Amino acid sequence: MKPNNTGFTLAEIVVYIAILAALSVFVVQAILAMAATLAEAKTVRRLTLDGETALERITREVRLASAVDDAASTLGAHPSRLSLDTVRSSTDPTFSDKDFYVLQGRIAFAEDGGAADYLTSPTSSTTQFIVTKITTPRSQAVRIQLALQAGSGSKLVSRSFFNTIVLRGGY
Repeated sequence: MKPNNTGFTLAEIVVYIAILAALSVFVVQAILAMAATLAEAKTVRRLTLDGETALERITREVRLASAVDDAASTLGAHPSRLSLDTVRSSTDPTFSDKDFYVLQGRIAFAEDGGAADYLTSPTSSTTQFIVTKITTPRSQAVRIQLALQAGSGSKLVSRSFFNTIVLRGGY
């Protein structure tokens, strides 16, 4: 008569638990790595959106401007302040002053000395905003250098943005 050997030995159970624990550690590490990558991708997307939004608004306003107000502007250094003599919009020829500057670590916009509207999100910090005026005998242009960062510690992400815009309203 054969002995009845149903079930597992203690050694088999210990081996199975060790294999399951090793696989569980691997899966958890993979999930944590994916979560960290997703968080970094969201930060990069936010910085890119902030930089593009700020530069797009500045570009639109500079193109409408007739001149850079040198007395009210701070040019060539961080943080710059760009003050434009311009019109309200392409359909409203009313004269207006428009300012772009850094306020509380964010790019801000003000029209006619009014309240500031932010062009970047609170999660982004402006580390560089330098505006340089370019003057030729026929026109004026401005060069914008913008650097933003977000995150903290080893997860700090920085992005730089550049643009040169001709003032079309000054032709």
